[in-house]
Amino acid sequence: MKRYWFALMDENYEDLGVLIPDGSNKQTAVNRAKRWMQDNGVKTAQLQVNSMITDNLLEFIDIEI
Repeated sequence: MKRYWFALMDENYEDLGVLIPDGSNKQTAVNRAKRWMQDNGVKTAQLQVNSMITDNLLEFIDIEI
């Protein structure tokens, strides 16, 4: 069951428009975000983790390449 939806944000908390599939595994989302960041030359970003049930923001995960 999918529990989370994700958005990749820049340092100004603006959505980078990256498609990261909904899911239940945060690490898979982090890995997809890192691949996108490497392909697009982005050094730092935050992965926004949101609840599918409540639509609430749960956490930000800082990612650095």
